[in-house]
Amino acid sequence: MKDPVYRFVRIVVMSIAKIVFRLKVEGRENLPETGSILLCSNHSSNWDPVFLTSALPPSRPVRYMAKEELFNVPVLKQIMISAGTYPVGRGQGDRQALKKTIELLNKGETVGIFPEGTRSLPGEFKEPQGGVGFFALRSNAAIIPVAIIGDYKPFRRMRVVIGPQTRVEDLRDKRGAAKEVAERIMSDIVTVYRKNQ
Repeated sequence: MKDPVYRFVRIVVMSIAKIVFRLKVEGRENLPETGSILLCSNHSSNWDPVFLTSALPPSRPVRYMAKEELFNVPVLKQIMISAGTYPVGRGQGDRQALKKTIELLNKGETVGIFPEGTRSLPGEFKEPQGGVGFFALRSNAAIIPVAIIGDYKPFRRMRVVIGPQTRVEDLRDKRGAAKEVAERIMSDIVTVYRKNQ
């Protein structure tokens, strides 16, 4: 993304991630060099999108859905639009946002998603929502499970561990498999987390 606002915001947030949270990234070798990525992570803080974005190279901007209410805040709205964030009506099964996500993945972009759909305490995990399974089945994106590990306290180490790709080829032709795919992705996130605590 060449938007100057995005570039400026990226520099600022990456500096915060590295200096304030001492962010360490592991497992970058698990990222495919080309093609779309569905980046799936646990979620415990509003800082998580910053950590995920910081973990990927600048050539791989991460796109996120965000609740539409945030787009009512003028300055925040401009930053989010510049960063490629797009609105979703929470709890409404927003068809436009679903369509937008599939379009982005089919264009070879990287979309970040938190399968639990809401925040949980560090080290705890909720049941995944079926949406992540829907995106996985409706695109050819590489599904990459990521664990964000740490207590989110300033000047204490935060880690982003990128795991091996989740494979779902055996479920692509199975009727109503979105929930099962979501559970497999979430299971892989938990495995990466626990192996690297």
